[in-house]
Amino acid sequence: MTETTESKTKRRTFGEMSVDTRILYNVLEQTLIKGGAEQIAYKDLSKAIGRDVRTVARGLLMTARRNIERDHSIVLECVASEGVRRTTALSGVLSGTTRRIGRLARRNTARVINAAGKADLSNDERVQVATEASLLGAIAQFAKPKSRRLIETKVRENKAAELPTAETLRLFGGNGGAKTT
Repeated sequence: MTETTESKTKRRTFGEMSVDTRILYNVLEQTLIKGGAEQIAYKDLSKAIGRDVRTVARGLLMTARRNIERDHSIVLECVASEGVRRTTALSGVLSGTTRRIGRLARRNTARVINAAGKADLSNDERVQVATEASLLGAIAQFAKPKSRRLIETKVRENKAAELPTAETLRLFGGNGGAKTT
């Protein structure tokens, strides 16, 4: 293979941004970080690369956004039909995620348990369904407002520091993962 052929077929290394992703990164950085703006419109981002960042170039925007968040220790959120916004409501981002996960766990567990009752499953499949349903049931329980309040009280006692997982589990009557043999 000649040197010119090699350079034409050279691929990007893992983690290297494409040209369009780098352009989006620079636009986000100039506008939201250095420019101090709170939001940038999708149309401005699309104009920068000549492709719609809401459809065909969505992945490029997500990569640029993820890199900006990591490099500048900020959180950006997409606002439907508007653009990308820098947010300072960090607890709101996490509480929204917790509510979505809890809702998804409850909904899909109910769907599968309903179908499993009439399905012809082997014993191993029944064990697997019951195991997954038990895990999702625990997740759904932790995502409830009452559980949130219980954890919040303990976090306040802990001077607003994140609780270790074992301590959080003990709040709900568990042994915190300790072996009980």
